[in-house]
Amino acid sequence: AGDRGVPKQYVKALAVLTDQAPFRPFAQMEQVLVEDLGKKGSELFSSIDTQPIAAASLAQVHKARTKEGEDVAVKMLYPGLRKNTASDFSVFETMGKQIKPGGFDLEWLVRDFKEALAMELDLQTEAANAEEAQRKLARRTDVSIPRVLHHLSSKSVLTMRLETDLIKMSDTEKLHAAHLSRSECGELVSDVFYEMALVHGLVHGDPHAGNVYLRVGECTKSGCKPQLVMLDHGLYHTIPPAMRKDLCRLIIAQLSPFASHARRLRLAARFAGPLARYFPLMLSPWFVFSASLTSEDMAAARKQELPKSIAPQDIAECLVAMHGEQEKGGGGNMLGVLHSMGYTRGLLTSLDFSERARLKSLVRHAQIGLWAPAHQERALNGGSLPLMATLQLFLVGFYVDLTALLIPFLSLIGPLIFFYSLYMSFLASLWRFGGLNILAWDWADAEKEDASDDKTE
Repeated sequence: AGDRGVPKQYVKALAVLTDQAPFRPFAQMEQVLVEDLGKKGSELFSSIDTQPIAAASLAQVHKARTKEGEDVAVKMLYPGLRKNTASDFSVFETMGKQIKPGGFDLEWLVRDFKEALAMELDLQTEAANAEEAQRKLARRTDVSIPRVLHHLSSKSVLTMRLETDLIKMSDTEKLHAAHLSRSECGELVSDVFYEMALVHGLVHGDPHAGNVYLRVGECTKSGCKPQLVMLDHGLYHTIPPAMRKDLCRLIIAQLSPFASHARRLRLAARFAGPLARYFPLMLSPWFVFSASLTSEDMAAARKQELPKSIAPQDIAECLVAMHGEQEKGGGGNMLGVLHSMGYTRGLLTSLDFSERARLKSLVRHAQIGLWAPAHQERALNGGSLPLMATLQLFLVGFYVDLTALLIPFLSLIGPLIFFYSLYMSFLASLWRFGGLNILAWDWADAEKEDASDDKTE
């Protein structure tokens, strides 16, 4: 998750693309204001900075002040972007119809990319997503989502309240200077994003470090609490209720000692098809204890390879299952959900938030996600819960603590499994050579040799 495993030079070079990409002159960008809102920047705003405060692949953002004196951020799509992408996708769609690797249809991949980009190229969709997230998280004072100014917005222009005093998750020095606990910051990040996904079925599709920030929130005599600031709501995924509940059930089943192997596999198969036994590991490496892995799987993982038993067709069918192509009525894009969760884990990694703490947040919200709305509201607002609900929350937390006790043994078991797999491979090689292995010696051949010896005598 995050940039783990990626060379630092690449991380540093590509990090600027999240919010400090090369930008275009304001004279070019002002054309978008005139085309969409009918006026120049100086006519729409009391003032607008010609130098952008942020720039990414599809748009750049300028600071401005409204006629009413409110500081705002004005996001503008690059001119001609829709026209250019339309022609590009026409080519992609033609190629998708003609190129079928292994006879497998990949048109859905092009279609999915096109739909996702179409969402990000419509800033009215972004405004709607931001307001939906605001409604779901309205009770949380520790989350800030910029308010949209609709009279200064369009499909290509989005004007929002300007968010200030932002701190990047990875900026340890600024977090320390602001007296913000990294542990509390990590807890806030995990709780918010897992609540959105597992309780509300609403998934921020792009929560990378250029879109999610921290700042000082409420302060008391005992100290200051962090506040999470969420920007760029262009890409969102929704999880259908039935699918969301199955995901919650799977997360809990992976930790519960009372869940059967068949139940875990059945739930995982909905999301990953023939590769169901690997799916839980995409949610947490700690789920290895309940995953149905073989010694071949473990040995391949140590070599960072795919097990030889996995065919290309299995991978293709797994991708289709994750994309939700089999879901009635569409929706249920688990690839998008995993993409978002990977970004979330990256943010948590930059805060040195432990896997134990992350998993506790994950399973807690998975449990809450299975309850009736009235109980969900009580749990999220810190209200009193029925005894059984309180017990359920205690148990899922206890299961995480229990799993944490087993993790040190994994470092001992892993090498043993690896050497065991090498030993079995060695025996298999001997078996193939036949006479080199007494286990491959056929008693019928022995009788033939005895008969031959008798004739010789």
